[in-house]
Amino acid sequence: MQSVKGLRRDLRKTSFIDLPLIVGLSLVSILIRSLSANWPLAVNEFDPWYLFYNALLIAQVHGNWYAVPPDVLGWFPWGYFIELGNTIGLPFLVALASLPFYGTYGANAVYTVAIFSDILLAGLGVVASYLSIESITNSRLAGYMAAAIIAVSPALTYKNLLGGLPKTSWGAVFILFAIFLFNQGLKKKNIWYGVPAGVVLFLAEISWGGYTYIDLSLLVAAFLLILLNRNDETTANLYTLMVVVTSFLTSLAPNNIGFMSGLAHGLSLLLISAVLYLDLYLSKTLPKEIVDSRNLIVIAVLILIFTIGLSGLSILRPTSAPIPSRYYAIINPFYQVTIPIDKTVAEYIPQPITAMIQDFGIALFLSVIGMYYLIRKGNLVGLWLLVLGVASIFGTSQQPYLFNYTAYMVAALGGLGVYYIVDNLLKGVKNGSSSKILVAFFLAIVGISLVADAGLATLASNEPPAITNAATSFLTTNYSWVSAANWIRTHSPQHAFVLSWWDYGYWLEVLTNRSVIDENNTLNGTQIKLMAKMFLNNETFAANVLENDFHLYPYGSPNYTIPVYIVAYDAVTLVYSGNQAQWYVGYPPSLPGAFFGYTTSLGDIGKAMGAMTTIAGYPLEEYINLTELNNTITQIINTYATTNPTIAQALASQVSQSEPFAWTPKAYNSLIVQMFIESLYQVGYGQPIAPFTTQIVPSSSGYIITGSPLPRVQLMYFQPAYIALFPVGNGGAGGVPYTTYIMVMVYQFTQPGVILKPTVVINS
Repeated sequence: MQSVKGLRRDLRKTSFIDLPLIVGLSLVSILIRSLSANWPLAVNEFDPWYLFYNALLIAQVHGNWYAVPPDVLGWFPWGYFIELGNTIGLPFLVALASLPFYGTYGANAVYTVAIFSDILLAGLGVVASYLSIESITNSRLAGYMAAAIIAVSPALTYKNLLGGLPKTSWGAVFILFAIFLFNQGLKKKNIWYGVPAGVVLFLAEISWGGYTYIDLSLLVAAFLLILLNRNDETTANLYTLMVVVTSFLTSLAPNNIGFMSGLAHGLSLLLISAVLYLDLYLSKTLPKEIVDSRNLIVIAVLILIFTIGLSGLSILRPTSAPIPSRYYAIINPFYQVTIPIDKTVAEYIPQPITAMIQDFGIALFLSVIGMYYLIRKGNLVGLWLLVLGVASIFGTSQQPYLFNYTAYMVAALGGLGVYYIVDNLLKGVKNGSSSKILVAFFLAIVGISLVADAGLATLASNEPPAITNAATSFLTTNYSWVSAANWIRTHSPQHAFVLSWWDYGYWLEVLTNRSVIDENNTLNGTQIKLMAKMFLNNETFAANVLENDFHLYPYGSPNYTIPVYIVAYDAVTLVYSGNQAQWYVGYPPSLPGAFFGYTTSLGDIGKAMGAMTTIAGYPLEEYINLTELNNTITQIINTYATTNPTIAQALASQVSQSEPFAWTPKAYNSLIVQMFIESLYQVGYGQPIAPFTTQIVPSSSGYIITGSPLPRVQLMYFQPAYIALFPVGNGGAGGVPYTTYIMVMVYQFTQPGVILKPTVVINS
């Protein structure tokens, strides 16, 4: 076809000039994201485990994505309601790439492709940014700048490490390729470029699943095109061919993608074609006076649609709106503060402008200038990029989980911004109103900023995969989670049921191949709320939920059919003071500095005394004694402020960070706290010390830490079955050394009177 031949000529002509630079930038991008290879290679983060799981299922049926069964392990016992549409696209591509090797290497082939697909993504992102922006501007400088921004982007590094399988990033890269192909078709007035553009847009939609986002952004771009009087027959024909190809291919995808069916998606894209053709028809048939006034008509229509849309979203309850509550919250910030998930999950909490600047660097400001350039000169895909950029930047400011998609839009717009500024400065040089020094100074500022971004991206890359890091701040590998997950997989029947906080749902579902109560897809707030209540109440409450809500009965009961396990984790610290071993739940805020008897938490205790109480709808003061916390800080200041202000400041800081352990009696009696107390006694040595009971006693070698032991706990309905500990750090001063461990506990739901002999494993 002509489009393919033309594309080959374009790439051949470009390759001799640009290939070395683009390859170099691609290698920089790859090397930065590969620094995580300092740690054991693994599927990274939480959600990617589920994507890998789907890729494995597709590979097992030889790439036939229609043969993949629904997930029956998530959200017990209703997992079969989960659609594969949002999670099957990227796994489908991973499975296809691994099929040639699957017969020989089996699951290892899929695993390897899943991990190293992000190497390919790091390179493709640079290429896509260069091609799309160079095509729009006909400027290599603009393309190089967009490619350089994406190569060193800190925002990408946060999630696009090896094994990250970032759906949104793949979607963004495919969108940039679609923009390049579409723009080439416009430049050459060759509508057949719409075929490869439609294929790439289809890949964007199945890998990301952003049907609604793509549809609406194209609709707004089409209205802007008409408003700016830049619509023409080539644009309408090229766009129609592209969306016909995309709609046809997406109609072949199993189940739904996003929140619109494949048929509705195809019709909505073709509706935009109808708008473009209608504009062309009216321009030819209506009187000139009306045609000249069409800008006002288009503006009026846009205002009407916008008003109706906002009114509809305001009137409709979010549960009946056509979008989920977490996306509705982006549009309606007043509603966002009412969603427990949005208040407790960092990826859904609006971020300040300083965080946006850290994520996107100088490109955030340059993108605004790039938007201005597109308003002045953009065609349909240029205006589409403009809309995508505005929407993604706003969306990321409200919910940061979009940043590894937004990074590509900001990079592309930033490249346009650099081009526009430099182009105008060079015109000023020709006219005598500017100087080459100013051009060099501006490019130097941009270059220094990119070097700083590269440094931040490199630092962010050097961290272990989330599962071996146990979702803590410790830059070390620990095997507590791996050990516990492996024990469940090998010591429980396949029909067993696992409860945990939703953060670890995909880990446990995939690594153990067992049903879980909730997982990382947070749309099912009911299940998450139920798990929060089970952790925050006593064991009798949890047992009643299991028996009455799920019809699950304890091991040893006459009604027992399905083994039930409950998993929790946190840091624990073993302190040696005066030759006595003492355990503290949590880790010292000053690790590896001196230990003064106060700890903090990034694990389930910290989440219980914050996220869980919020989602469960319980007042925090029922679990945290803020009065005791404040009184302790006041007492420390009164005692040490005049004699040793350094100690006073250090102690007060540690106490303020120990808020998750200022337990009330209700917190002491909660299932989550009692699981930790019982497990520490099961370790076999050392006494667990109650929080906020520590006394610091001076000694000849420094000081001695003493505290009241926690009362022994023996849960009746939940017995410890497996306890794994792994050391992640050492510290100490004043003759009080300590070691901090990550402890993962596996409890089993049992009939009162049934006693299990737990396995305690301390890895080294």
